[in-house]
Amino acid sequence: MADNNFDNQWEQLKQIGLTDTQKDAIKDRIQQSLAQAPSKVQPFKFLQWKSVIAASLLIVIFGGFLFMLLEESPRLNSADYFTVDDQLFSWELEDVTSKKAGGKLELYYKNNPIPFGIVKELTEVEKNATIASKSMFVNKELEHFPYKTSMYIEHVKMQDVVIRYYFFIPLTAEKWIQFTFDYPKLEYANIFKAMSTLELKGKESYHHNKPLYVTYGYERMIYPVDLEPISVTSNNFEVYRWEGASNKAYHQYVEKILQDVGSWQKKSGKGLSTTFVSVIFQNEVTITLNGNELTYEYFYPEQDE
Repeated sequence: MADNNFDNQWEQLKQIGLTDTQKDAIKDRIQQSLAQAPSKVQPFKFLQWKSVIAASLLIVIFGGFLFMLLEESPRLNSADYFTVDDQLFSWELEDVTSKKAGGKLELYYKNNPIPFGIVKELTEVEKNATIASKSMFVNKELEHFPYKTSMYIEHVKMQDVVIRYYFFIPLTAEKWIQFTFDYPKLEYANIFKAMSTLELKGKESYHHNKPLYVTYGYERMIYPVDLEPISVTSNNFEVYRWEGASNKAYHQYVEKILQDVGSWQKKSGKGLSTTFVSVIFQNEVTITLNGNELTYEYFYPEQDE
């Protein structure tokens, strides 16, 4: 008899839809089941325990289905897509959730209740109006990214936001998609990992066959795009996990830095540790690879005098 009841309830469970009426019906069924539960303690019987186990399992299954039905912020994994209007996209930045807010998609990192950025579609006119209305101090075309990408950086000067990144990618002749990220809510490395691994569904992407490096905006030091922050502190010491780390990759990186002869010169180096000095500002940075950990130790002489 208990098995028949469980089978009947399971058949009802499989009919669950996404409408508000059906959600309310589920809640009513659970409340009724709890209200009708016997209040007296009955003698122990195996079949009664079997019924209790079946009912408990049913509640767990109901709870799981309700959680999936009611959750509004789907987690982004490498194989999943976010949706803004009709445009689907994904990237390799993990621990991101989203929530629709009006005509845009708000982005959240590691369950932080404050969004770190937004995504939205806009027209050419709206894009130009956005750029004109902000205090932008960087305007750069990003080379070798998956899509033709224009990057702007706004100096925000808010309590929890220092700078704001704007990335614009054309979808059609008159339609663009805009990605906005707030630093330090999201670290530099995470911002560029997201944009360098971006995939827009239905729009073919380009994948560069050589190491890809970026500056983090207003400074001249270049960084590999496949870094994950481990410890980035205010005392000029940064530690990252480098996905593409190897002895060869490190030496290629050093050579790439030295190609910008107007920015950096090599001061000293031994093994997988190299110290560079800035041609313009005379500050120094020592970059060291230890396994797959890449560290940057900055030294500013004028700060220590």
